Amino acid sequence: MDVERTPLLTSRNSYDSRTSQRSVRVKLQSIYTRTRYYVPSLDWIPQYSSSDFFHDAMAGLTLACLLIPQSIGYATQLAGIPSINGLFSAAIPALVYPFFCTGRHVSVGPEPPLSLLVGQLINQLIHHHSSSSHAELSELERRELARSVSTLITFQTGIITFAFGLFRLGFLDAVLSKPLLRGFVTANAVVIAIEQLTSMLGLTTLLGRQKPSPPQGSTDKLFWLMHHLRFTHPLTAVISIISLIALLSIKLFKSSKLCHRRVSFFKFIPEILLVVILATILSKIFNWAEEGVEVVGPIRANEIGFGLPWKNLNRAMVKETFGTSLTICICGFVDSIVAAKSEGARFHYAVSPNRELVALGVSNLFNSVVAGNIPAFGSITRSRLNASTGARTPLASIITGLTILSATYVLLDYLSYLPKAVLATVITTMVFHFFAQLPPDLTFFWKLKAWSELGLMTFTFLMTLIFDVKTGIILSVGASLVLTVKDATAIRVRILGRNRHSRNWEPIDWRSDTLNQPVERDEEEIPGVLIVKIRESLSFANVGGLKERLRRLEMFGYQRRHPSQAREREQVQMIVFDLGDVEHIDPSALQIFRDLLLEYRTRDVEVWLCHIKPNQLDLLRLAGIVDVIGDERVLPNVNEVLKQVQKSRVGSEVNLLMRTESDDFLPRI
Repeated sequence: MDVERTPLLTSRNSYDSRTSQRSVRVKLQSIYTRTRYYVPSLDWIPQYSSSDFFHDAMAGLTLACLLIPQSIGYATQLAGIPSINGLFSAAIPALVYPFFCTGRHVSVGPEPPLSLLVGQLINQLIHHHSSSSHAELSELERRELARSVSTLITFQTGIITFAFGLFRLGFLDAVLSKPLLRGFVTANAVVIAIEQLTSMLGLTTLLGRQKPSPPQGSTDKLFWLMHHLRFTHPLTAVISIISLIALLSIKLFKSSKLCHRRVSFFKFIPEILLVVILATILSKIFNWAEEGVEVVGPIRANEIGFGLPWKNLNRAMVKETFGTSLTICICGFVDSIVAAKSEGARFHYAVSPNRELVALGVSNLFNSVVAGNIPAFGSITRSRLNASTGARTPLASIITGLTILSATYVLLDYLSYLPKAVLATVITTMVFHFFAQLPPDLTFFWKLKAWSELGLMTFTFLMTLIFDVKTGIILSVGASLVLTVKDATAIRVRILGRNRHSRNWEPIDWRSDTLNQPVERDEEEIPGVLIVKIRESLSFANVGGLKERLRRLEMFGYQRRHPSQAREREQVQMIVFDLGDVEHIDPSALQIFRDLLLEYRTRDVEVWLCHIKPNQLDLLRLAGIVDVIGDERVLPNVNEVLKQVQKSRVGSEVNLLMRTESDDFLPRI
C-alpha cells in the first residue's frame, strides 16, 4: 500500500512546486513591470541604441553651454547665493531627473522666477533678522542664512512635489489658467528686469549701503534707480549695453534666412556662451575689476558642503519658508509639465503628470543634499532647444549634468573674471523672451472679448508688481479659484421654444453668438408658460443658484438684463422642467429642488416634469417631489405635457402650437 502511494505523493509535491515557482515568477514579473512604470529609465536604458549617442551628446553639450552662464546668473543675480551653488543646482537635477522622468526632452535647472522667489525671501529674512537684533548681520552671517534658507526651500520643494506625485495630484497644472500664468510671468519679467538694472548700471554696491535698509519692493527699487542714475558706473553701463546688443543681434541673425541657408550650424551655438567667453577674456586682459567693474570673483569648490538637509531644521524657519516652497512647487511644475507635454506632442510620446511630479521631487531632494542649492524645474525654452539640437533620449540631460560638473572644476579660475553686468544682460535677454509671448495672448483674448481673462491677467500682473512674487501668485490663484467655483456653481438652463419650421423643441438662445448680436428667431413661445431644460446634473453646488436663474428667466427670458430693469415677460402660470440631461441628483439638491417646487405651488404655478430617467424618477419619488406636484404631472416629453393642458387656462395658445404636431414625435436637442 505504501509503495503504491509514493508516486502519487511525489507527483503532487512536484505539481505544488511548479505552481509555487510559477506564482513567484508571476509576482516578480508584476513587480518588475510596476518598477519599470515608476522608474522609466529601466525601459529606455536596455533599449538604448549607440546610433543615438552622437545626437544626445551634441544636445547635452549645447545645453550645458547655455546652462553654465544661466545658472551662475540666476544664483548670484536673483537668488543671492554663491555661483558654485548655481552650477551644482543645474548639474545634480540634470543627472537625477532622467532616471524617473517621462518627458525625454525636458531640461531641468534653475529658473528665473523661482530663483527670484528664493532671493526675495532671503532678503526679507536678512532684513527681519537685522531689525530684530538691532544690528546689521555680518557678511558671514548673511551667507549662512542664505545657505540655510535656500537649502530648506529646495528640500521642502522636493518633499511637496514628490508628495503631489505620490497622491496623484498631476491635475494641478489646470489650477493655473493661461491668463493667470501670462500675467504672473510678465510681472516676473518686469521685476527681474528692475533687479538686473542695478548690476547693469554698476549700482549694486551703492544700493547695499542704503540706510536704514535697501529698498525691498520692485517699485521702490525702480524709483531708487531713477533717483540715483547720476551715479551710474560708465564702464559697467557700456559693457552691459554692448553685451545686450550682441546677444540680441546674434539671436536675430540665428533666426534669419541667411543663417539657415549659409551657416546653418551656427544656430546651434549658444550666443550666451560666445558673449560670456569674450567678456571674460576682455575682463582679464584689461583688468576691469580694477576699473570698478564688479566681477563674479573667486569660485572655490571647497565652499560646497554635502549633508542631510534636515539636520539643522527648526520650526520657525520651516514656517517662514513653507509658503515660498509651495509657490515654487506649483509654478515650477506648471512650467515643467507644459514643456514635457509640448515636446511629447511634437515627438508623439505620452507624458504622465504624476510621474513627472515624482521625478521633479526626487531631483530636488537629491539637489538639497548640497548646502545652498536652489530648486530646479523644467524650462520650456531649454527643452525646445534640447529637442531641436537632436536629443533623442534622457541621456542628453545626463551628459549636460556631467559637462557642468566637469566645467565647474576646470573653469573655476576663468569664471572669476566674468563681469556681473554680463550675467545681468544674459538674464535680461530671457526677459525679452517673456515679453515676446505677451502680445499674441493679449490679441487673442481681446479678439474674443474675454474680459474676465484679461481682468485676471491684469490683476495678477499688478498684484505681483505692487507687492511681491509670492503675494501676487497667492492672490491670483485665489482669484482664479473664485472664478472657477463661480463657473462651476452657475447652473446651465435653457428656455425651450417650438421651431416653426421643423416643429422641434429647441433652446431659444441656442444660436445667439458670444458678441450678443441680434439673431432672428424661429422659435415660438407660449405666453405664460416657461419650458426650461436643465442641461447638467444637479448638486448642492449648482442647485442653489437655480431659484435666482429661474426668476431671471421668468422676468427677462434669454435676454441679458440688469436686475433693476422692468419685467419683460408675462407672469408665469405654468412651468415645465425637461430633465433629460440630468444624470445625477445628490440629496442636498433634491431637498432644495423640493423646496423650490413647494414655492411654485404656493404661487399657484403649475409644475410639470418630463424626460426623467427611470433611476432619477425613483429618487424624486423617495424625496417626495412627485408627491408635491402629483403623479399625473410627470410625463415622458414636452408634447405629452402640452396635450394634458390643452383645456387649461392657456389652452388656446397650446392648441396653436399643437395643431400640426405629430403626437408620436419625441423632440430631442
